[in-house]
Amino acid sequence: MTFEVHPPDGAFGGRPWQRELVGFRSEVLRSFGLPSGLDHDVHDGPAHHLLARTPDGVLAGCARLAPLEDLRPSRVLTLEPRSADILAEAGLTSADVLEGGRWLVGAAHRRGGVGGRLVLAGAVTAVRLGRKLAWVLAGTAHGQDTLLIRMGFHAPSGRVHEMPDLGYPVRLLTVRPDRLLHGREEPEVVFL
Repeated sequence: MTFEVHPPDGAFGGRPWQRELVGFRSEVLRSFGLPSGLDHDVHDGPAHHLLARTPDGVLAGCARLAPLEDLRPSRVLTLEPRSADILAEAGLTSADVLEGGRWLVGAAHRRGGVGGRLVLAGAVTAVRLGRKLAWVLAGTAHGQDTLLIRMGFHAPSGRVHEMPDLGYPVRLLTVRPDRLLHGREEPEVVFL
């Protein structure tokens, strides 16, 4: 498995890898019974996009890692009342945080370790970008939150929220990327 990070370029959607990513996300979202129209939104432009590829180049998984200071608005800050307190209590600013999203694995690659390796590749990305905290609104319906907690993420509140315009249950999870990597074999991540 190879992991590639595509940096933000503002005008998301026109490059071949972006069209491939949107098609992949649409397919995965449909497999979960969610509207495929969610495959692209305003957070794509300012985000780093992490793609997991098989040795033959097939897209197996993806994640979106957006600098918090560039999100207008942040879904986490909008949905979870505890999130602003988390930053203040830890002495962090928005420039210390990556907001994760669109963490998806294709049906043919589930249960094979791709999701966990993708999370570790995201932690490598966060550390290289100098970020001290990553947070995500993790889905609860298909156990995404459970996997992340087993890997070392923390649920700072017991709240489960319905994602606006979606009705999909999520909860806030946070992690210190450097701590997540401690003692684990880091995947090779290529920044493009």
